[in-house]
Formats: sequence, C-alpha cells, structure tokens
Amino acid sequence: MRALDPLLYEKETLQYFQTLKAVDPMRAAYLDDLRSKFLLENSVLKMEYADVRVLHLAHKDLTVLCHLEQLLLVTHLDLSHNRLRTLPPALAALRCLEVLQANDNTIESLDGITNLPRLQELLLCNNRLQQPAALQPLASCPRLVLLNLEGNPLCEEGGVLEHLAELLPSVSSILT
Repeated sequence: MRALDPLLYEKETLQYFQTLKAVDPMRAAYLDDLRSKFLLENSVLKMEYADVRVLHLAHKDLTVLCHLEQLLLVTHLDLSHNRLRTLPPALAALRCLEVLQANDNTIESLDGITNLPRLQELLLCNNRLQQPAALQPLASCPRLVLLNLEGNPLCEEGGVLEHLAELLPSVSSILT
C-alpha cells in the first residue's frame, strides 16, 4: 500500500497500525515511531503537491521526527499536540525556519534547536522543560524574538524571567 499510493491508503495503513499494536503490544513503541515516519512522509508529499512552505503536523500523535532533510525550505512548522519528547539535532538543517510551534508535547530538551538563523518565534507551551539551562541552545538563534514557555515546570521557579533574559538577551518577548 505504501508503494502503490501512500496518500490513497493512508487511513487504511493507520488502522493496520492500531491492529498490530493490539496484537503485538511488545512492539508498540516501534510501531508508533514507524507510524510517525509514515505520517511525516505523507505530509511531505502533500506539501510538495501544494508547493507550500508551511507544514502542519499538529494532532498527529507523532513520537519521532524523521526525514527532516526534506523540509529544508519550510518556513513554518507546527508540531503541536503530539507525543514528542525531544527535537532531534537534524532540525538544525531547517535554515529557512521562521516559526516553530511545539506546544503540548513532552519535550524536555532543546538540543535540536541550534543555529537556526531565521527562527523568530518559538512556541513551547505545556512541555516538560525543567531548567532554564535547557534553553541554552536557543542562544545560537540570532533572530529569535518571541519565546513562549507557558505551562512548563521551569516557569514555576522564582526569578526565571531574569535568568532567561540573561541567558537569551536578544529575545525581546519571553512569556512564562
């Protein structure tokens, strides 16, 4: 089905993943990652057909990001409402990225967000960022002006805004 027409058989393929997880719960995490890979591949195909530079991957229950090398010209990426725990280092290849939305995931580390020269807005509400030091990679994004961290555990610390302003002096708007 993937070889014949991945978009035509997308719903059926996703149903098979649910069936496989029910039959073989020991491989549930592997199947979730494979399902994420297929959904990302299909989204890339749809984006290419539409000739757009905006990619919406919200509410797809993604557990992993792959094939990021195919997204080099994307300017807006929405990864909100998934099950992502980390943003991979390959994300640094998205040199045209201006807006990244990754709200409502389980992200604990921002190691994948480095050297993004055009990144202006980063939305990370309701994740699991614990320490201000986890935001250190953002210092390598020279155009970052808006950072939204509302709903993260680090926002409950006293003096976090001052610490973040010191850590990220070029960011003009930090919401906690």
